[in-house]
Amino acid sequence: MVSNTARELSNGQATRPAQQAHPVGVVKVAWSPFERSLMFVGSIVTLCLVITLLSTKVTMNSRQHHLQDLQNQITRVKNSNTSAHQEIAELTSQSNLKAAAHKYGLSDKISNVRNINK
Repeated sequence: MVSNTARELSNGQATRPAQQAHPVGVVKVAWSPFERSLMFVGSIVTLCLVITLLSTKVTMNSRQHHLQDLQNQITRVKNSNTSAHQEIAELTSQSNLKAAAHKYGLSDKISNVRNINK
């Protein structure tokens, strides 16, 4: 019985004439004052957000360049400090002190030497 019903529906749909769609003229509807004001406010808010976004990105890029310059300057100062520490270590080495003492005709007595460590 179910198969008979299905056949009847398919037969019934096939025998109906296809409905023709009649084109309907497009009617323009004017915008209400509320819709206009809403679009205006939305456009202003969007414009403000875009300007704020661009301003923030420009400021962020500027700050990023400034940070990079500071990091480069810090690296240069650290390298300079390391070089200065190495030079100080060389100049205060025992062999350099003995060479300077010999150059100026000085001698050291082992009994007068005291080592101080921090």
